[in-house]
Amino acid sequence: MPVRDVVVVGGGLAGLACAAACAQAGARIELLESAASPLSRAAHLEIVPNLLRDLDTLGVAQACVRQGFAFSGSSVVDEDGTLRAELPSRRLAGPLLPPSVGIVYEDLLAILAQRARALGVCLQSGQQVLGVDAGAGRLTLADGRSRQADLVILAAGADAPIVRAVFGAPTGSSRATIWWHALIPRPHGLDQAVWMAGAVGRRLLLVPVGMAKAGIAVVHTEAMGREFDAEAMARTLGSWAALPRRLATLIQPGMPTTVRASSGSMLDGPWFRGAVLCVGASARAVAPPFGQSAAQAVEDALVLGELIGQGLDRTPLMECFMQRRGERARRVHGLVQKAVRWIDQPDASTDLLAISKQLSDIVSIPA
Repeated sequence: MPVRDVVVVGGGLAGLACAAACAQAGARIELLESAASPLSRAAHLEIVPNLLRDLDTLGVAQACVRQGFAFSGSSVVDEDGTLRAELPSRRLAGPLLPPSVGIVYEDLLAILAQRARALGVCLQSGQQVLGVDAGAGRLTLADGRSRQADLVILAAGADAPIVRAVFGAPTGSSRATIWWHALIPRPHGLDQAVWMAGAVGRRLLLVPVGMAKAGIAVVHTEAMGREFDAEAMARTLGSWAALPRRLATLIQPGMPTTVRASSGSMLDGPWFRGAVLCVGASARAVAPPFGQSAAQAVEDALVLGELIGQGLDRTPLMECFMQRRGERARRVHGLVQKAVRWIDQPDASTDLLAISKQLSDIVSIPA
């Protein structure tokens, strides 16, 4: 029978995108999120060209442009702010939309949640899932209820216990890269994404997310210590060269920060068992460089929605999903991991421009 009743576990970006895409295709959707209220995260998101194109398909690109900061391209600079390379971006979302947008992470979640509700998705907060029977597509909830569906989508994030219970431990790099986020006043003249590649252990990303605000993500190393508050970030950047020292002056005491670990892990395929399908970071964790973490999650959502719209039965739907997502996602994941390895252990043979072009060539064609 065609998949018509879908439960999504996880109310982050991947879960909301899947809920919206499947509802847009005509399925009945219930989304279960364990948090009682939306999580506040002091972090930004770079909506790269392929992500903006796919968000347009979901009907939310214009809202993202209004809420965020539109720009084109990105640059690589050294610690003094001297330009070392320009990374161009393609206009993939059509002539009426910009190439890229910087946005506050929780603002994008709010836009996706609003779209999901408008499409009839039932969003249930404070609903913890204790277990899943993959063969039956049945979930056991903390309140004692059970919920059965034609398809269960796990979008609970990387290394989520519910994912491990069904699929086992993912494979991937043994050492996680720590990304330390904050939202700061937009530095004067910042009108595109900036990647600062300084001395070993000195890396950061800077993205404008509004006329008055920018997102910063510092690559945290063991040498920085275990404190992750705003004061520690200001001290760290203040001990580097000219550009990070200027950024340190924009960080105020008590400013919220967020820490994210990315191990570059990936589930062995296929990403489904019985009635359960993993998407987004639950299937593979993609690090922030090149903005493909969110982009790949939304690609999952659009492909899944398209297949549901075709009226496929569950097993052929799962198989078609893997045919369209598996190899493409692995190629993207592998290229991003090359950049991550360069962050930890710089290698003169690593060509970031070449990696950027290879990624662009892959994702410029819709999944």
